[in-house]
Order: sequence, then C-alpha cells, then structure tokens
Amino acid sequence: FLLSLEFSISFQLETTMPDTYTPSLRAQILTRRTYNRALNDEGTVFETWAQTIDRVIGHQHWLWKRQMRRALNKTQEAELEELRELLLARKVGVAGRTLWLGGTEIAKNREACQFNCAHLEIQTVDDMVDALWLLLQGCGVGVTPKSGGISGFTRPIHDIQIIRSTRQDKNGREGNLETWDPETRIWTISVGDTAEAWAKSVGKLLSGKYAADKLILDFSEIRPAGTRLTGYGWIGQGDETISVAYRAIAEIMNRRAGQLLRKMDIHDICNWLGTILSTRRSAEISLFEYGSPEWQEFAVCKKDYWNKGQPQRGMSNNSLVFYDKPTRDELRGIFNLMIEAGGSEPGFINGGAALNRAPWFSGVNPCAEILLGNRAFCNLTTIDLAKFKDDPSGMHRAIYLIARANYRQTCVHLKDGILQHSWHENNDFLHLCGVSLTGVVRRPDLGPYELRTLRNMAIMGAYSMAEELGLPLPKNVTTLKPEGTISKCYDTTEGAHKPLARYIFNNVTFVKHDPLVAVLREAGYRMMPHPNGTGDWVVTLPVCWNDVDFEKVGDLEVNIETALDQLNRYKLLMDNYVEQNCSVTVSYDPSEVDAIIDWLLHNWDHYVGVSFLLRADPLKTAEDLGFPYLPQQPVSKAVFDAYVAQLKPIDLDQVSAQSEDEVDMGSECAGGACPVR
Repeated sequence: FLLSLEFSISFQLETTMPDTYTPSLRAQILTRRTYNRALNDEGTVFETWAQTIDRVIGHQHWLWKRQMRRALNKTQEAELEELRELLLARKVGVAGRTLWLGGTEIAKNREACQFNCAHLEIQTVDDMVDALWLLLQGCGVGVTPKSGGISGFTRPIHDIQIIRSTRQDKNGREGNLETWDPETRIWTISVGDTAEAWAKSVGKLLSGKYAADKLILDFSEIRPAGTRLTGYGWIGQGDETISVAYRAIAEIMNRRAGQLLRKMDIHDICNWLGTILSTRRSAEISLFEYGSPEWQEFAVCKKDYWNKGQPQRGMSNNSLVFYDKPTRDELRGIFNLMIEAGGSEPGFINGGAALNRAPWFSGVNPCAEILLGNRAFCNLTTIDLAKFKDDPSGMHRAIYLIARANYRQTCVHLKDGILQHSWHENNDFLHLCGVSLTGVVRRPDLGPYELRTLRNMAIMGAYSMAEELGLPLPKNVTTLKPEGTISKCYDTTEGAHKPLARYIFNNVTFVKHDPLVAVLREAGYRMMPHPNGTGDWVVTLPVCWNDVDFEKVGDLEVNIETALDQLNRYKLLMDNYVEQNCSVTVSYDPSEVDAIIDWLLHNWDHYVGVSFLLRADPLKTAEDLGFPYLPQQPVSKAVFDAYVAQLKPIDLDQVSAQSEDEVDMGSECAGGACPVR
C-alpha cells in the first residue's frame, strides 16, 4: 500500500492531454441516443456531452464524500477534475448506466441501477423478484435455475382474465392490490404503475396458492406505452408485453400445478420477464451444469424457438458450465449442437478455471466477463488504449484513475426494500471491479509486459482507493468486456475485436419520428425503410479504420483472421491483463472446428468462456446472404470515398428535438443478443 501511495503521489496532477479529437457523426448520434438525458419532461432538449460528464463527476463526488463522511480535500477534488478531463476527451469511460443515471435521484435511492453485471441462483420466489427488479434497473442478469423451491398453482386455473390498461396518463396507483374471494373463488392481482410494484407482482403470481377457479390479472393502472419514466428517463412499454408474459407464466404454473417447477420452467419464466422491459433493455444469460438434469433439453431449447411458440427464449443467452475438462467427443458434440442451431449456442464455460480465478464463482453476467457469486454485482469501467499512443505514462495514470473511480462505484447501499439482504453483504465482501480495455487491435505494440503493467496499474488504483477508504480490497479488478456501445461513441475498435474491414457502411436504425432522420436525408445519407414495416429508417453511416491492418481481397481490405488467431489474442489478454474473463466473439467456419477443439484441449486452463459465431463471408452483400441489409457492410475504398464526398455537413447542435420514440439502435446485449456468453 505504501508503494501504491508513493507511486500515486509521483504522478503530476495536471496530466498533459494530447490534442482532443472531434467525435465523428456516428459517435455524436450514439452519444445523444444512449447517454445524453432529456432536460425537459417533453424529451425535446438534451444534455451536451459536457453536461453528461458533469453529472458523472457529481455522482463520483457524492459517493466519495458519503463514504468518508466529510468534505473532499483539495487533492481529492483535483483528482475528480483530472478524471473529468479524461472523460470529456473520451479517453476513459464509466459504466454506461452511470453515464445515463449517475447523479440522479434514482441512482442514489436504487443503487443497484449502477451495476452492469449481476448473477443469482433462482430457487425461491424471492430470487425471482430479485431477478425482475434488477432487469428493471437495467442490470445484465445471469441466472442459474435451481429446482426445489418454487411450485406450481395448487390446482390448474382454467379461467384467466386479462384486464388491459386504457390509461392516457401516468398517474396510476403506485402499489399492487391483491384480493382473494373464497366464496367466488376469484383471485385478483392488480399491478401498480411502478418498478417496485412490477417486481413484487411476479412474487404474488408465483407464491399465490389459492384454490381459485378464476385468476384476474389487472393491468389497468399502468401508464400508456411511449411515456417517459420521470426518474429513469427511458421510455415505458405500457402493459402490452407484461400482460402477455404474465399469462404465459400463469400457464407454466398451471402445467406444474401441485408439482415443483423444473429448471426449464424457471428458465422460461426468467425469459418471459426479460420481455417486459422498457426501451432501455437489459440482458439475460442462463446457465446449466453440463451433465446435470435437463441439460440436454436446455442445450437445444433455442433451436427454432420462434416457430415452436416459445418467443421468450430469444431473450436469453444459454451456456453450459463444465467443472471437469471435457473430452474431445464432448466438445465435438457441443459444436454439433451449436452448428445445428445456427452456430452460436449453447455456449460453454470452464467452471473449473473460473473457480481458480474466483473461489466465490457461481455464475456470470450475460457477456461473461465477470465471475460472480450467488447474488453478486460488478460495475465496469474502460480505457481506450488507442488514445494513448506514444503516451505510456498518460495511459498508466488514466487506468489508475479509472480504477479508483471503479472502486468508488462499489461503495453502495443495496438495502432498497426489494433485494434480499445478502446482495448487500456480498458486495461489501467482494467489491468487484471491472476495469476493461477497448481499442485493443489498434495497439499491437502492447505485448505481455505492457499488458501486465496495465493490469498492475489498475489493481494498484483500486487497492489504493480501498485502503484510503478503510474498506476491503476488491477481490478482482481487471476484465475485458465487449465494449460495443462505448467504443462506437469513442470512435475506437470494440474491445478485443478486430473490425470486419477497413471501410464499412454501418447501417443504423432510426425510429420514424426522430428529427435526425430528416436532417440526415437532407445531408445526403443513404436510407431505406426498415424491413420491420414500422415506418422506421435504416441510415448508412460510413466508418473507416486507417490504423488497423487488413488483407487486400479484390477491391476490399478485410479481416481474414482465423478462429485460432482470435483465440490466441484471447489467451494473451487472459494471461497478462485479465483477472476475470475476456469477453470476445470468435467467428469461425465449420472447417475450423477440429482446430478449435485442439486449441481448447491444449489451453483449457487458460479458457473461461468465449462466444462462437459462424463467420459470414465479408465479400458477400446482404442480398447474397439473403438479408434485407447487414448492420456492417464492408465496401471498397472507391465506393466509400464516393459516398463520403457527396455528404453535406451537419450541425447536430441545431437538432434540439427528439421524439418520445427514441432512436433505438439496440445494445450489443439487448434481448439476449449479447455477443459473448
């Protein structure tokens, strides 16, 4: 610790900042959509980036002051100003939910909303309430279903009535109202119009054991869809999705009347809960131990799920956990299942390696970069390596500071009246941090030694903050997350991933009412009606990577990395930087499966879990592949230059209004589409 303090003091408080860059249009649009909060109830005026960062720094100040129970001194205030400059320059980043909610009353009263990652074993009704509460806060939730604590209805209830909302305002009753009439045998659950009420209502549905002839699920108090939630700031979905989900959950309870729920029942209920969220979606992952009861059913449950009348199963990533090293035949069997189901699921996680890195390991978050205990949280931060070329001391200082900020984010009170007390206890014990890297492929000069130095600096920063506050050391500090949204906002490559090509047309979805649509159309941006038939638009935004190496194939410069190339980068990061897990999607061709299995068997102790995804040919167009469009389409330099040349300038500061139907370009983890399990 003394060495840590000495190292900290040796830094200059006034870090020399290289010239700031101007964020691209794509970065500014995504920042507007994702992180800049509305400044009025109508949702027509939004924060600037500087105002967003002011909120974040204010939240950091509040956390620090509260923990010390006194005002910050000049050195501490100076550190926050230094952190502010790094955030403004988009060199480091705090968690996305902190960029969105930091400094708000919600963040101070419902502090679970500040965590990216959570995991719990679901065996009781209270566990299910916790899961929905966290999803409603925007947390990514990992679940391990456990049979034995939740049972179906006492007897089947064949008459289920749904009362839909016709409200035109958001002044509905806040709490739930449950009634049981033993004479008429009618059981009624009237759901209130708050997040607390929604979370508690699923507990009422699962725990009610009335000998009912009729169940009334009344959603008439819920505000209409499209209404901005005052505290959270995102857009409510109304009662349409929850009314569908609760009927489906009631039918599961009917099928298991008088019996314990199976693990697959719990899995499906969790997935249904994942369908009812607001526009700020969360994500889920579900874990089954390989060889345990129901694992085979679980392994194929997403195959053709939509055609089988199981739409909820699309909400979750599904992974198998191995606690013993699998055989070649077992790995081959998993890959066969993956390829038959589309190439990506079920994923598989090395539980043994996870336990070596985290003895408390019970599961992971939806993108699997954090090794979590049962009822455990983690908060993530990041640093863009690409913005520190030729500035190693600045990079070391930045990761040290963002790690200290990361630890302060773990100093929270989780006794919110919903969560079970053990969430708070576990967080006080673990204080898990997740200091991540992005822009990795733009820094090929960083070898094992440099990565270990970065890891040590991050650990030193988090440890120094813990010691300064007199709190437990964080049990783990470094990780590497997918970095999808933040990297787009920071104009850098995503996490450990290499882009598809040097020149890319990024096709982004805008809702039909967004005022940016007209502005972009006027500026000459290519757009097409969204194939979903809603009237939304797909707009083409150009992206170029001049400082990444690609291979020339015909007129294109593309990424032709093999699966082993990607796995070896994963191993480099795991061995030298990451304490938890490196979240990465490995694209592969079926012809590479044998080589992948050889690599896994040889490197099993280095592997915790990656996502595998069948590789699309970068030379093929959306039409070639049978899609209306591709999110990212590689193009030639000539095509790219011609497109850019005809675009007119845009002043985004003049676009002050945005519809209540926000731009929804999706999250890399939304709806179970997280790239890493």
